[in-house]
Amino acid sequence: MNRWLVKATRDDGSVELLVVLAVNELAAAGQARSRGLNPIKVSLDRAKKPKRIRGSGPAATRIARELSALIGAGLTVEKALTSIQKFADGSLIAQITTELLAQVRAGQSLSQALMAQPVIFPPPFAQIAEAGEASGSLADTLADLADWREKREKFESEMRGALLYPILLLIFSTLAVTGLMLFVVPQFEQIFTDMNVAPPPFAGMVFASSHALVLGAPLIGFGLAGFGLLLTAWLRQPQSGRTLYRIAHGLPGIGPMVRAMLAARFCRVLAVLLHNGLSTAPAFRLASAGLQDPYAKDRLQSALIEVRRGASLPDQIEQADVLPPLAVEILRVGEETGDLAPAAQRLALLYEGQLERGTKLGVRIIEPVLIGFVGLVIGTIVLSILLALVSINEIGF
Repeated sequence: MNRWLVKATRDDGSVELLVVLAVNELAAAGQARSRGLNPIKVSLDRAKKPKRIRGSGPAATRIARELSALIGAGLTVEKALTSIQKFADGSLIAQITTELLAQVRAGQSLSQALMAQPVIFPPPFAQIAEAGEASGSLADTLADLADWREKREKFESEMRGALLYPILLLIFSTLAVTGLMLFVVPQFEQIFTDMNVAPPPFAGMVFASSHALVLGAPLIGFGLAGFGLLLTAWLRQPQSGRTLYRIAHGLPGIGPMVRAMLAARFCRVLAVLLHNGLSTAPAFRLASAGLQDPYAKDRLQSALIEVRRGASLPDQIEQADVLPPLAVEILRVGEETGDLAPAAQRLALLYEGQLERGTKLGVRIIEPVLIGFVGLVIGTIVLSILLALVSINEIGF
């Protein structure tokens, strides 16, 4: 989806400017009409993409949890947001709820208010809220969303902690090796140059690598900086994300992992929507719209068009070729037996478990491999220096 600027008029003649998320210009104008406005101009929002706000993820999850409890207790969305705003103990939560409350009081639904803040409430927040509004079970859908988000945030926190040591080790070891090659090894090379003798072959290889690094350091620095600027400029293009995901889906090794992550998220959202009373087609539409993979989202949205024309849902998912074959088969069985929601739930648990175990195993493997590699590189440099010192002593005698 893209962000659109919609200039519209009210019945009293006043002009209002809206920012909406929609697939195309026609859909953006339709959103304005659904709010009782008359669109007069629709254009793409060219504004710079806002940066992610630190702490917004846990804040959004907490708001969903508290909204679920308050709405479940019988409060309206407006009164629930007012209560959260009143008793918010964090400035970020108070700020977010203030903006949501202003949009709800302006006549927008909760899902529309969430969609207007994609940085704070990324997909599938708005999609799940929309499903809850349509089925009359907003409190339950928000509770399911909060459960999923809390589990995901806990897992991500554990992974960040586990990856911290290997990342710091890689950074400091890279700095140490670079310092040795740029400043220490050339000093020993100079000794052999002054004595006009050839260093041992092993030490000569290290000296040659150091010499090449010293001469090429400026070029490497400028090259990396230029590549970074070009990459940043390309990533800002609208089609860059879709291209990257399309390439990732086709890469051996990476493709299956990307598809497993996609299946876990898609099936989790689909299960939540189906469990809360939505029929298959609307649930499929919202689940695919809640994906952050633009390539897969386009493929599944195209499949939905065929489903609405009477085609089989599993057949179209298989033709989209973005989910693992096992997921397609289980969804097919679930549709045939009338248990699509439990099937999606089981798939979500299956792929979430696989990803969690695979990630933890990968982290445990990376750490010793990285330590061994760093030790080998530094040991090679030190050994070459020791051999050079020994050869100098032999020359002296």
